[in-house]
Amino acid sequence: MSPKPTLIYAYDPLCGWCFGFHPVMEKLAERFTDDLQVRVIPGGLAVDDNAQPIREGYSYISGALEQVEKTTGVSFGKNFRLLAEEGSYLYDSMPSCIAQNTINLLNPSLSLRFAGLMQHALFVEGRDLNDPDTFLELIVENRLDVDKNAFLNHFQSREMHNRTRELFEWCREAGAAAFPTLLLELGEETGLISRGYRPYDTIESHLHHLVLNYNKLAQ
Repeated sequence: MSPKPTLIYAYDPLCGWCFGFHPVMEKLAERFTDDLQVRVIPGGLAVDDNAQPIREGYSYISGALEQVEKTTGVSFGKNFRLLAEEGSYLYDSMPSCIAQNTINLLNPSLSLRFAGLMQHALFVEGRDLNDPDTFLELIVENRLDVDKNAFLNHFQSREMHNRTRELFEWCREAGAAAFPTLLLELGEETGLISRGYRPYDTIESHLHHLVLNYNKLAQ
């Protein structure tokens, strides 16, 4: 029997459009639970020289919030807006991307859920995704089946840091240069499904036909 195709969700925890896309991604994962594996890869939107106080990009962010809300139906919380307006919060993707990859390692079945929890923590509650304690709190508050000590050990390791950077490069090479991006891995081939926000119905229809054809060929 051929292995299930893999739907790869390339996103960034600090990406507002990814926050808006998360409900779509949840529906897709549920819809294709019998047909596809889902892999979540954080892509590193704001790292190194692109990591800066949120005030530096606030003019763009403030203008994008309304567009994301109108297009996707999500709502950014008051606490995030206050955080953005105050301006000193360091918009750095690295800690949350490492946290995502740590969850991917320790309990991959929680990957998509944890992505949503991190984005809700930031974009609704205005919590600090630079602080490892925030990730530990999310594990405890949501009763996730992840050992906190194991999480912290992997999160702080040089190996996980290096792995995260390797996956940033993988995303770029695979064509996930903007977020959110969906890729479909069919056997030895990986192809682009969508880049940027797309509504559920559009993606569902496309995936349905691809999976149907793949299953016919695999029989």
